[in-house]
Amino acid sequence: MPLPITGTFIDEVTHDIPAHNWGRAEWEREFDTFVSAGLDTVILIRAGWGERLSFPSATIARRVAVLPVYADMPELFLQLADQRNLAFYFGLYDSGYYWHRHDWGTEVALNREFAREVWDRYGSHSSFRGWYLPHETADTSVRIIDINAALAEHVRSVADLPVLISPYWHGRVDHGEAPDQRGRTAALSVDEHAAQWDEIFSRLSGLVSHCAFQDGTAYEADLPDFWRAAKEVAGRHSIELWANVETFDRDMPIDFPPIEWRKLVNKLQAAEQHVSKAITFEFSHFLSPHSMWPSARTLFDRYQEYRSGDVRSLSQQAAVTSP
Repeated sequence: MPLPITGTFIDEVTHDIPAHNWGRAEWEREFDTFVSAGLDTVILIRAGWGERLSFPSATIARRVAVLPVYADMPELFLQLADQRNLAFYFGLYDSGYYWHRHDWGTEVALNREFAREVWDRYGSHSSFRGWYLPHETADTSVRIIDINAALAEHVRSVADLPVLISPYWHGRVDHGEAPDQRGRTAALSVDEHAAQWDEIFSRLSGLVSHCAFQDGTAYEADLPDFWRAAKEVAGRHSIELWANVETFDRDMPIDFPPIEWRKLVNKLQAAEQHVSKAITFEFSHFLSPHSMWPSARTLFDRYQEYRSGDVRSLSQQAAVTSP
């Protein structure tokens, strides 16, 4: 059976993608679409970023100047997930500031209070089944080991639920560097990544349950090698490997349109032997039939064909009939 996408992030504070400006009716329709498309997991990618919050958090407002909050989006999402028996992973707060200035202690302190506030406010929801740590890096920079180890340990003390991270590979560089003769930009090799993640996972073992690498941060042709290495390293430290199969395209001159459907199929096939689950950033914008992007609606049609096996059968037929 082809590897299906069974989970999606929700980007609730529109950090780097445009807002749909949906209300309850539109989100109810979207959660119904999640179910019909075979999704069983929803991940709030972050409950706040910088001055923008998804609900009126008293703990963050005490330490950070925040903008007004007009709706409690996590409460809406959790209600919709409860009604559909979806697993909901709650993303913590990303200051977008302190940890980038190597002040990892303040970043962790903010989130320690925040995690307790989140659980007190939303922990009664049956769909609240995991935590998501939103601080993403490709390597051991900006004290990420300390940040994620401290936060994973803390959220497990608040509520001992699975903990997910979704880092990225520095297998390509999208902007600002001249390509080599192969048309590629300088990045880290598969072996370099494996060495760094061996160090990171050794510290996170027993704290982080799942790791879903962002697959768009490696060149498409290199993905099988990255997934093989990731599976070996994650397995060594008993961390379950998922794939964050990005449904937006990093190769276009604008940020970010829905991905070309054949790229999506290639990425799913590259991961399918190595991961236990595929999630995506981000269904509602880039794969939903309700997206603001018309090409997302047709990508959804092509993806449904892939799920049914039609794309694979065509590929297999071509391989048999080719000379």
